[in-house]
Amino acid sequence: MRRAMMTCSFIVMLTWMTATTAFASLNQFSGQWNNTDPNTGGITTLEIRVTGNNVTVHAWGKCTPQDCDWGQVSAHAYGPNVSSNLAGSAQAVTAVFQTGFSQTLLVLRAGGRGQLVGETFTRFTDNSGRNNYHNRYAFSQGMRAVVRRLAAPRLVSPASGTAFSHFPRRTTLAWQPVSGAASYTVEVDCYQCCQTNRWCSDVGRTWKEAPGLITTSYSFDFVGAQPGRWRVWAVDAQGRAGAKSEWWEFRYTR
Repeated sequence: MRRAMMTCSFIVMLTWMTATTAFASLNQFSGQWNNTDPNTGGITTLEIRVTGNNVTVHAWGKCTPQDCDWGQVSAHAYGPNVSSNLAGSAQAVTAVFQTGFSQTLLVLRAGGRGQLVGETFTRFTDNSGRNNYHNRYAFSQGMRAVVRRLAAPRLVSPASGTAFSHFPRRTTLAWQPVSGAASYTVEVDCYQCCQTNRWCSDVGRTWKEAPGLITTSYSFDFVGAQPGRWRVWAVDAQGRAGAKSEWWEFRYTR
């Protein structure tokens, strides 16, 4: 019964889709497309490739700090009737994206003036009780915006392996600036502070983190005569975290 209802709904959707779409060459779907809404919470970018009657769709969805790659899937083109030449009269393209908990059907049709109209129909397959939902999008032709991740900062001091004997254990960390950085975040790890013979980060805990730093140095008081380590990463003006530096270790002997 459920399969029959799904089949019926799909037929109704395709009937509406072909009834409201003007004839279009399949090649009109080809290219890279950006969502016209920069604040969308759904699909941000599409890359569509057409070879003869074969179509692939690569999609990206809104995520932070970078868009999520939905992957590339084979798609299907639809003409006005069973004997249509799809290359010359395709009216719509559909693609299905699967995750471990959901299935999204994407329906695309030419919108005129260099645009695509897209709709998604998402249903959950994990018995979570969440409701299925529908979204509508408009896409314009253009190159996909490449989000370049900020480089990892180059650490300066203290050099990895440094041993300290002073008390109080005031420690100053320094690194080189990163082009494009609006701020920096430092993470300091402690050996045996969270679990015997383990780093805190190795057991899923953070001993100390200092976000929002606008200088390239950071001072703090360490605890105990034991090893520590530190790393830092840059954050851009949109709040996107860059690559993290390597860990540099130090230790206190008293």
